[in-house]
Amino acid sequence: MDDESENKIITADTTPESMHSVSRRKVLGSAVTASSVVLIPLANTSCTTPMPAPQRILSREAWLILEAFADRIIPADNNGPGAVAAGVPYYIDNSLADWNNNELDLLSEGLFALTRAARSRYDLEFQLLSDNNKDALLRDMEDGKIAGFDNSAQIFNRLHRLTLEGMFSDPYYGGNQNYAGWDLIGYPGAVMSSSAEMQKMGGRLPPLHTSAYGSDYDGE
Repeated sequence: MDDESENKIITADTTPESMHSVSRRKVLGSAVTASSVVLIPLANTSCTTPMPAPQRILSREAWLILEAFADRIIPADNNGPGAVAAGVPYYIDNSLADWNNNELDLLSEGLFALTRAARSRYDLEFQLLSDNNKDALLRDMEDGKIAGFDNSAQIFNRLHRLTLEGMFSDPYYGGNQNYAGWDLIGYPGAVMSSSAEMQKMGGRLPPLHTSAYGSDYDGE
């Protein structure tokens, strides 16, 4: 993708010199900081019981489009796994089956509208496009410039937000598998207290891989 604007589609960086910057544009937009990452899933739920196994409430077609969308927002690169390997689609699917269920129809139709636009422009389903063509279509989606897709910017922004939530929230919610998201930004994991050594400036904390919801969600 080109770098004409710092406010366009946000993806993880692919260059070795960006190992400490995380983002191709800025730092995955303004949505993520290491201090707030554990608070990202803003669900209307008490979260007092473990999330069930992935529920896959989305249709197979919608799931494939969602995977392709999330992959272009946070692709795998030299910094580590991308959104798909980190389980972001499972997080979004779980959320739509539970605390975000009121958005299921809206976001499903948005995904279908995206692939209809891909068929109209390129004669292929969205997930089958080249990365460059996916990015070109997503730029227009973000800018609300897809004919017949009047709420494309709204859908883009919501799916973008959910992608960030799935990448950087506690793995309890179904995403951030194997702590790929936290490792990417140097967030060590949920801790009850921090030592003097952990509070030193300028260093990178060792990954603790601890969930706020107990050892059952601590990963590897």
